[in-house]
Amino acid sequence: MSDKNISGSATALSVGLGMGAVWFATHAGAGFATGNQEVNFYVKYGWYAIFLPIISMLILGWAHRNALVIAKDNNAHDYKSYTNALFHPYEKILGPIADLLFIGFLITGVCASIAGAASLLQKWGLPYGIGLIIVGATLAILTTYGGDLVIRVLKYKAYFLIVSLALVTILGIKAGLPNIQQLVAAKATFGAGFGTALWNMIVYAGFQSVTAFAIVSISHNIKTTRQCNAFMLSGTLLNGLFLAAVTIMLFGFAPGILKQTLPVYTVATSLGIPWLQVLYTLILFVALIGTGVGVVYSSVAFFQNLKLWDKLGSNFKNLRVRRVCSSVFTIIVCTGISVVGLTTVIVKGYGTLGKVAIFLLLIPEIVVGTIKIRNAAKRRKEQGIDEESIAA
Repeated sequence: MSDKNISGSATALSVGLGMGAVWFATHAGAGFATGNQEVNFYVKYGWYAIFLPIISMLILGWAHRNALVIAKDNNAHDYKSYTNALFHPYEKILGPIADLLFIGFLITGVCASIAGAASLLQKWGLPYGIGLIIVGATLAILTTYGGDLVIRVLKYKAYFLIVSLALVTILGIKAGLPNIQQLVAAKATFGAGFGTALWNMIVYAGFQSVTAFAIVSISHNIKTTRQCNAFMLSGTLLNGLFLAAVTIMLFGFAPGILKQTLPVYTVATSLGIPWLQVLYTLILFVALIGTGVGVVYSSVAFFQNLKLWDKLGSNFKNLRVRRVCSSVFTIIVCTGISVVGLTTVIVKGYGTLGKVAIFLLLIPEIVVGTIKIRNAAKRRKEQGIDEESIAA
């Protein structure tokens, strides 16, 4: 292999690993970090939870890889430009529907963060309703006055969360291993068949496919298809193995764990290691608040430019006023929805979003995306364009 090829491979791997970490940081939101997603989309369907998480991440890895290639080929590094490129020449029809999908992504993300943090406060002795008010008010204050600080802290969320969650997972699997072996030997399904388990695995991949909106928004450094392939490899391994490990750990505490709103917290408590419980709890709370702030900012970026503001009078021509109003409105609405609880947000909210996203985003990314990518590669070849040389 030439020095040029070695250098190109190293660069692709470096960029791919970085984007793979971004994917994990996006994936490890409120539902994932609390374990509620893993329980309601995998564990409660029995021993299939041992292998279905890996399959879902293989599907999602392919879809996300195609999303990055399309973003690269079309210089589409925001969700609107990306969906226009994916749906072209039908973007005028499908674009508004994609907007609704994006709004659904924002709302469920904020709701899950608020409900998760409020549930954690409930574990500390506060009534759930009071917790909702505290978390909602905290998000409003941070997004108005302290958002920059939270975003800086959020950059390190993935690292701290990986360490604490990995510790709980390793010790949890060790503690639950006898039960895991017994349930697998008995092929326990908790009343659900393989078809139901398979469908929910696809739904999980569906609502996770919406995270492509966040991933393409920071994909400006992606210059080659090789980098996208490196992202798919590293991201699929990181997300797939971590998702599978946490799911298997929680499966070791089934069926009792199925009734828990914060399954990982329950396991961390049951291990009898006070410092680990405190570490995980603190990092989880910061992660939930940080994710909430990040998603609220995304909603502000979406709502602040709506033409509706022009009809509300001169007071709303100021961008700062629009941003504050957008932030407060989002938090009030999502806090109200979060009254239903984290599990309902995950099952109903994420579930509905996932079913829609399967047909509106996941399948188009895999099928239409693959066709568009091949056509673009063919055009580059006919024109004698070497993207590796250009990137270098």
